[in-house]
Amino acid sequence: MGLSLPQGAVALLAVLAPFSVVAGADAAAEQPYIVVYKTQSKAVGQETTKDIVADRDTDIDPELRYGTAVQGFSADLTKSEVKDLKADPRVAAVAPDLPVQATGLVSLAGGDSAPSGIRRAGAATTTQVREASPVNVAVIDTGIDLDHPDLNAAAGRDCTGSGTTDDGNGHGTHVAGTIAAKNNGTGVTGVVPGTKVWAVRVLGSNGSGSTSGVICGIDWVTSTRKDTVTTNDISVANMSLGGRGAVPDGNCGKTNGDVMHQAICTSVAAGVTYVVAAGNDGADLQNSAPASYPEVLTVSSVSDSDGLPGGTGGSLSCIGNGDDTAASYSNYATRAADAAHLIAAPGSCITSTWMGGGYRTISGTSMATPHVAGLAALCMGDGATRGPCLGKAPAEVVSILRKAAADQSAAAPSSGFAGDPTRPVSGRTYGYLASTRFSATSTTPTPPTPPVATAPVNTVKPAISGTAVVGQTLTATTGTWTGAAPITYALQWMRCTAASVTTCAVVAGATKTTLVTTTNDQNRQLRMRVTAKNAKGTVVVYSEPVVVAPKPAAPSGPPIPKSTPTISGTVAAGATLTANPGTWNGALPMTFTYYWASCAPGSNVCYFTGATGQTFTPSSAPAGTRFVFVVVARNNLGAAAAQSAVTGTASMSDATPSVVGLPGGVRR
Repeated sequence: MGLSLPQGAVALLAVLAPFSVVAGADAAAEQPYIVVYKTQSKAVGQETTKDIVADRDTDIDPELRYGTAVQGFSADLTKSEVKDLKADPRVAAVAPDLPVQATGLVSLAGGDSAPSGIRRAGAATTTQVREASPVNVAVIDTGIDLDHPDLNAAAGRDCTGSGTTDDGNGHGTHVAGTIAAKNNGTGVTGVVPGTKVWAVRVLGSNGSGSTSGVICGIDWVTSTRKDTVTTNDISVANMSLGGRGAVPDGNCGKTNGDVMHQAICTSVAAGVTYVVAAGNDGADLQNSAPASYPEVLTVSSVSDSDGLPGGTGGSLSCIGNGDDTAASYSNYATRAADAAHLIAAPGSCITSTWMGGGYRTISGTSMATPHVAGLAALCMGDGATRGPCLGKAPAEVVSILRKAAADQSAAAPSSGFAGDPTRPVSGRTYGYLASTRFSATSTTPTPPTPPVATAPVNTVKPAISGTAVVGQTLTATTGTWTGAAPITYALQWMRCTAASVTTCAVVAGATKTTLVTTTNDQNRQLRMRVTAKNAKGTVVVYSEPVVVAPKPAAPSGPPIPKSTPTISGTVAAGATLTANPGTWNGALPMTFTYYWASCAPGSNVCYFTGATGQTFTPSSAPAGTRFVFVVVARNNLGAAAAQSAVTGTASMSDATPSVVGLPGGVRR
């Protein structure tokens, strides 16, 4: 599972594969080993390694050198070298350097792929994925394509009157795939590949439904926990749906008459963990149901373009959000009560299964939610490995998942996103990014305090990119900002005579992100001035300057060869020769014509063959035949020719061959 452990605990974090030696291999064949010395002194260890490497009877080349946890090195060694090192009184051990792989992961089947969102949530790599969870997951949605070859889907309950739990929209199938698409060599994989997902159809083919239908689905899920059948017990329910609702009354809907809230509370009490979408209004989630219910785990959406932390993946092509940022459409929390059950996951440009056996890429908090539902199932079990959430009450499961997210952020601050509690957007909380850093403890992380609205604060300065040469285009960014939303930005290119911004003047009309430089900018310093403004104040920030260089002088004169053309390849009938035309000086534009000439055996007089490309395949080449490649360059000021050295048999004269028939008017 890759679990986080209590302080002082130790776990084997890798599975060792058997070390194999090929039968009958030569005794001198090298194999990778690790050599560890008896000494604990780094200085002594370093001297010992130098002594061993300097031994003329061996040819040992250390790949890695150790000097902290152990003293020694790793290297490829022959059997005799291993024998000698084991006999060395300074050496404590010579051990095979065995391959390792992370626990809780299996190889990704050839032809399959782990989507970026699954990788960003820590449930897969580009080559390895998790195994199926032993628990059942319900998808309360538009149904599931029960015949999709990439899903292990089962019919649960139809609450729409359609008479089937098969998906009539595609949304539910997409959700199911993110949770549990199989590792079967085709399409995509889910967080817990191959886990059984149950279709609970509460929304019609148009993607909409009613509260009564949703309560019907919740009711069926709850019934699986109370009947005598154990094989269909639902442990996790995904609800990528929602609507407007009253602010929770703190009494499971009994005071304000919210029946869906009452139903979920009863289902949670029966042991079902509910993972629900925050909503796509770009607004406060406190008036959304079921997102605002404190008994559920609510999921906001993160835009991630590359499946990696760091924010370097560039903007997402399908939605335009920046990498590792809170999704522009995602709802968020402003109250501590809502932040206390909020978590984030990738939800933009997510590729997953679709009805009809296909696949599709879509965005929304609906797409973020199944990442977390899958993590909840993973926390309950990964293949044959029992997880820390198994057998826990839903509140404890929610606590473990949220603590895993907070712990991951604390351990690796760069693993989060712009909008998480460490880099807040003014007045908004999106939660920590979901993680697999599960711990058996159920201590609830302290809810982040919604940040105080402030004037714009620049966290990353504006920057200019492009070639700083007269006539070229420069592009500037606005930089990264926090502060009370909304923030507006005014851009202005500035031309400066020195490094100080006091020497800068406005470039007239240059208020866009791009600027085509002119001779007025030559040898001047350009900056981008960004003025950020919100209701709390106005802040001005300048980029670092770039110095604009003069436009290079255009080449002039007739063509002049700068380097000699060359020929590569073997002279033989049917073998292809390839020529390089060399480099040329002269005014542009310049055109080139190529000619191949053949020199008969015993002669340095060569005649054109009629071939005019950069490659030439002679149909015949008697012994002693040689070839020459001629290049003719032309511009509006003249023409010139250059020829390669002769290629052919070494027994021929070294004299420069004479090519007969050079085009008229061409100098050489």
